Amino acid sequence: MKYYNKTRTIEQKVTDREILELLKKQNELLESILENVKKN
Repeated sequence: MKYYNKTRTIEQKVTDREILELLKKQNELLESILENVKKN
């Protein structure tokens, strides 16, 4: 695993971080939508 981490480019790391952020936002959106649907 250590070797794998060293071989990753900075671009890959940045992209991964951006994807994680987007997934987090998507999850929050989905949760709020679900809550609203339950209320109705």
